[in-house]
Amino acid sequence: MYSKIKNELLFAGVIKNSNGKVRKDILEDNRKSAIFWAAIQLIFWSFSLIMSRIEPEYTDCLPVYIIVLVICGIALYLALYICPKHLNLIPGVAMALNMALLGAGLGITVLKPHLRSAVIFCTLLIVPVSYVTDTLSTLVLILIDFLTLVIVGSHRMDPAIFRWTVTFFVIFGLVGILMGHFINKTRFERYVFAESAMQLAELQTRYAYYDQMTGLKNRRAYSEKVEQLSKKMPVPCTVVMADINGLKEANDTLGHEAGDELIIGSAECLRKSFDGIDTIYRIGGDEFTVIMERTEIEAKKCLERMEKNCGDWKGRLVRGISISCGTASTDDYSDLDSLLKAADQKMYEFKSNYYQKTGKDRRKR
Repeated sequence: MYSKIKNELLFAGVIKNSNGKVRKDILEDNRKSAIFWAAIQLIFWSFSLIMSRIEPEYTDCLPVYIIVLVICGIALYLALYICPKHLNLIPGVAMALNMALLGAGLGITVLKPHLRSAVIFCTLLIVPVSYVTDTLSTLVLILIDFLTLVIVGSHRMDPAIFRWTVTFFVIFGLVGILMGHFINKTRFERYVFAESAMQLAELQTRYAYYDQMTGLKNRRAYSEKVEQLSKKMPVPCTVVMADINGLKEANDTLGHEAGDELIIGSAECLRKSFDGIDTIYRIGGDEFTVIMERTEIEAKKCLERMEKNCGDWKGRLVRGISISCGTASTDDYSDLDSLLKAADQKMYEFKSNYYQKTGKDRRKR
């Protein structure tokens, strides 16, 4: 619920699937706006501070200038150096700059009522269009400003000045909301398009390079990885060839649903045992390959985990998994072709021994 409300308030509901890239793009744009806005305020209030030292009429406003300068200085520092690593702080920085501007305007109006400070109204026009935000969050911001004005102004302002300020606040607030709505509508359309394009690209990649049944990388991804490795072999590098035992028997006796369960279960055991899906490829019906930038000793530790995971696995139709494996590494082979052939040969020998021990017919390869 909190995430949904936050999405609607800060991102106009544009992040339909919590797309991190789009959210980061929006926050990064707002960080740049915060830097610009903080710098402009620093210049303006520095000038006001200088004027307060020159013109006696402005001396009473000196505390206001100092406080708002400190706030803007901290906000600028955060936007420049802290927010790049912590983008979620950007809404807070933007709010601080907004409240600093509003507070300064109120302070000047209270201390010097005859000045009727226009600073209050800058926030109602500039802030909504300075940041990439939606109409709802702009409305919330204006309401917070309005309540602050009413609470402070009703007690500290001259009644005539207070009525004048509230009237113009409402007028400028409505203009600011309308401006922000039309300007940010165009901005958000760009982000919606960006998110849709990214989701489409991810979907295309998923279908092109990942096996739909197991979620592992497919033969196409495997071929590209082999081509990449053939140009420059990493050291160390270990290849594990794996083949499910008894898949044909499961299909023949229990049906293809049981065979599918066996394939999915084997993929799950491989994923838990090795370095995640990015190193595991399903290259055939019951054939898998693991390519690791690890030593053969480390690969064998993964195989031990795999043996345990296979022993613990229980399916709905199939009660156990057995996988034949063969490994080869750059410790013994210098070229990729020899490495792949050696791993495949060792897996074939392992499979032959498995069928000899179980007394079952080994399917021809």
